[in-house]
Amino acid sequence: MKDNKFINVYFLGLLLFYLAIGLIDFKIKLIPFFPDTKLFTAILETGRTPDNQSIGVKIGYKFLAIPIYNLSLRSIFNYFLFNVFFFQLGLIFLAGAFNRTYELKDILVQRFFLVLAALAPSIVVYSFTPLRESYFVLALGLFFYGLSRKSILNIFLVLGIVLAGILRVQLLLYFFIIIGLNYLSQLKLSRKALITLTVVLFPVVFVGLNAISKAILNIAITPKSLALFRNLQRLEYFESGVTYPEVFWSNWFDLILGFPGLFFQFLLAPFPVLIFIPFWTKIAYFADGLYLLAILFLSVLFVRYWKNYGIWFLYIGIYLAMSSFFEFHLLGAVRHRLPATLLFLGIAASSLAHYLPKYRWIFKY
Repeated sequence: MKDNKFINVYFLGLLLFYLAIGLIDFKIKLIPFFPDTKLFTAILETGRTPDNQSIGVKIGYKFLAIPIYNLSLRSIFNYFLFNVFFFQLGLIFLAGAFNRTYELKDILVQRFFLVLAALAPSIVVYSFTPLRESYFVLALGLFFYGLSRKSILNIFLVLGIVLAGILRVQLLLYFFIIIGLNYLSQLKLSRKALITLTVVLFPVVFVGLNAISKAILNIAITPKSLALFRNLQRLEYFESGVTYPEVFWSNWFDLILGFPGLFFQFLLAPFPVLIFIPFWTKIAYFADGLYLLAILFLSVLFVRYWKNYGIWFLYIGIYLAMSSFFEFHLLGAVRHRLPATLLFLGIAASSLAHYLPKYRWIFKY
């Protein structure tokens, strides 16, 4: 829904906030130095990507970020301003997608969404790094906004899929699943018919997803393949001291038993579930973990209305489930959980709009 006056004030306040953060960081280094920061900075400055990098880095990042860097007059500080812009544009699209999906008329939900997003530690931190997160959030916003429109195929959906495909190919598998679920939900089937259709189509869908996974990720959807991929990736970062334990899945029963632990350790990162490290020494990650707990708390307050947001919770649950299988690094989990955190914001914003109606005067102008 249109809210031009608030958006203008919001962006002005946000710009001043980020300028202040940038100036303070220039003096006392608020923003942590991530392992990939040096790599991506070198790509921007030299225009070359190492041969051992993924397609998302060699193609997507190179041909998106380098033109933006040149447009920034090859100034990393100017580049960060574009980062902020892409983040916020993606968030506006995501807020619009939530509004359109549930035909919300309460402008306060959208405003709370943006205010909560502005306070997200990950958004602030990754706005000041040359990593790919701002492009991912833009792809996420475009995709879900396109998904919320009446026409099945539209420019927003296509742009979101293309942007995700050239930046992080794993997101494509998630997007394809969401498109299928969205189409199924629009059929308005009875519960019995839906269960029957699910049982009948499950083998076909599994074979299709397995083929897509092999083509996109080169990973078969089997317990042994998933365990091997996870454990091999873990070895590369083992010396960091913050990798999750090895998994031993020889059959589906092993995987099912291990899944709850994987799910919650990914959702609640950096707080340990299966391991223990002094996570409070990592201030940025610790702050993001506390922020996530606050968002979850607001969402739980809204529990009596959850049944109205079933498909949105399904979007969140599927992302968490898929990502938890592949996440092997405690601090990487915080970074990769960002899309799920942002999807939760719609529920949290609805909760605030419902329980704080007396504070509407704050936004009345």
